[in-house]
Amino acid sequence: MTREALELIFIGSALFGSAMLLLSSVGPGVHLRLHVPQIRIPHLHIGHADNATLMPIILGFLAMFGIGGLFGIALGGDVAVQALLAFIAGASGASLVMGIFSALHRAQGPQPTALRDLVGRRANVVVSIGRDIRGTVQLSYDGAVQTLPAASDIAIPRGTDVVIVDIRGMAVTVRALPPP
Repeated sequence: MTREALELIFIGSALFGSAMLLLSSVGPGVHLRLHVPQIRIPHLHIGHADNATLMPIILGFLAMFGIGGLFGIALGGDVAVQALLAFIAGASGASLVMGIFSALHRAQGPQPTALRDLVGRRANVVVSIGRDIRGTVQLSYDGAVQTLPAASDIAIPRGTDVVIVDIRGMAVTVRALPPP
């Protein structure tokens, strides 16, 4: 392989990888969809890898592969040194992207509580509930006090403790608890 062909490969790799990484991170207005086949390695469990997380790792490798190869050319090394520097830089780029995604994954909070998971929980009526008039209940879940619209078959006054018995749309159906 000639020096010019190798230089062209490194320049193309650096430009394509960097441009695609930049385009994929611009924001919600630009969506980069490239199909990457699933890579399955038996007996190796590295977590959930899908196209959304695999693509930046590949692009990080590609961009840094090209940049590392260009450094090898600038240092005046032979083809083996250039290729070695390209692969070391590519592996470093892929590792950096994988580390960033791993840190972001650990920083994610738990899945929010679905309304159906509230059935059976206690709440307190903060706006009286009429027989066919919605009121409001308050309860604590997901680390915060939540206020939800509530309905009941009977009128329930403000300040009454209730239990959630059903979910209807975005509202909860409640039943008054007997006084202690």
